[in-house]
Amino acid sequence: MTLPGRDVLLVGQSFQTPNRLTNRLRRWGFRCHFAGNMRTARELLSSTRVDVVLSDMHLSDGTGIALLGILAGAAVTAFLCFPVETSCFWLPAIDAGKRCLGLPALRPAEFAKVLEEMARHLGTAARG
Repeated sequence: MTLPGRDVLLVGQSFQTPNRLTNRLRRWGFRCHFAGNMRTARELLSSTRVDVVLSDMHLSDGTGIALLGILAGAAVTAFLCFPVETSCFWLPAIDAGKRCLGLPALRPAEFAKVLEEMARHLGTAARG
């Protein structure tokens, strides 16, 4: 079951096929929207309100950093996925509309805990 206030946009090629992250997001009640590149993300953001944006660092038509400019002024939380060897780090980029790029990166397990807590918070806010 998805609840209001739990819309997430996943941007990049790594999110185009179902994976552990998208399965967890759905299990936690998030409604997932997908964009393979920056152009598609821009189009989707012009017509759909999202609460969370998760993006690959490298996109076919730009970068995750450039995507942050599109999100300026929006009350979203955004993270950028930076690949390393066989895993990745998640870089906090925007926290509830405020830029926070430069905060310590999160390992996948830490990031999963942050998302789960965010799902709880968003679900509580939507009901209250």
